[in-house]
Amino acid sequence: MTMADDAEKSAGDAEAHRKTYAQIMRATGEIGLPFALALTVFFTNLVMANGIALALVGAVITYVFVFFLVKTFFSH
Repeated sequence: MTMADDAEKSAGDAEAHRKTYAQIMRATGEIGLPFALALTVFFTNLVMANGIALALVGAVITYVFVFFLVKTFFSH
């Protein structure tokens, strides 16, 4: 292998790492974080004895709000 081959392989690896990073950040920000917070709201409402219906409504509202919040401010 020559030095040029090493540089080309390194550039390809860097691009692959950048794509992987972007995909992981998208998945955690647009799916993972809203789901985790919605689940937290759901179980908090259940523990507070607010009923399953209110717990589901709160979880859905939380998911949608956090999803759009992440899309608006934290996606790059």
